[in-house]
Amino acid sequence: MLNFRCFLHVVNLAVQLVPKDSPAVSVIASSEQPDLWLYADALENDAVGKCREIINTFQHSGQRRRRLQAFIAAGNANGYWKGKLPDGDDKIPVFRLLRDCLTRWSSTFKMIDHVLILHPDLDVLRDIHQIIEVPHAAQEFLAAERTPTLSMTLPSYELLENKWSKLKQTIWGLSHYIGFGLDKLTEYIHEGRKTRIYALTMIINPSIKLEWMKVHWNKNDTI
Repeated sequence: MLNFRCFLHVVNLAVQLVPKDSPAVSVIASSEQPDLWLYADALENDAVGKCREIINTFQHSGQRRRRLQAFIAAGNANGYWKGKLPDGDDKIPVFRLLRDCLTRWSSTFKMIDHVLILHPDLDVLRDIHQIIEVPHAAQEFLAAERTPTLSMTLPSYELLENKWSKLKQTIWGLSHYIGFGLDKLTEYIHEGRKTRIYALTMIINPSIKLEWMKVHWNKNDTI
């Protein structure tokens, strides 16, 4: 019997652990750095939840949605946003705010993505956005592939693990949360290395063969 997990399902489980409440907030709040106190307050106030509240407010009224888009368009036309946006931009795309679905983490990424453009000063949301951008990019890559993607599953898991490990070192305020996601990924990577179907599909993939395993696996990973 074949025993392998759906890549997107596993990534969803890992990502859902990242923004959840944890003792990390109290750890950050006890820091001697005042900037981190504000960060802890923002985490405790549930920035992602606030996103959902804002979006629900607009979704319940077509008039509000139209007024928001008209306000953005007028600001673009009159140069109101100059000097107020990141990366030197002077216009805001006339986006429609998106409500996420709890069983589809990538929708949370897109929801935050649109809100951040409208509220570029929300540092906590920007960090969460950066964290879940990594699995979003992996998902988009696999979705764009025209060949069977089972051979790319373990390389994708381990790429996510590597990227998140680096972010854990740079986004200290969310390192505890990233750790939850990493634990889930590590669990499935360990199980996946025991499953022959992953190794076999990599071997028969002409763009991978044995090269990836030679670089990334050690003797203990040999099936």
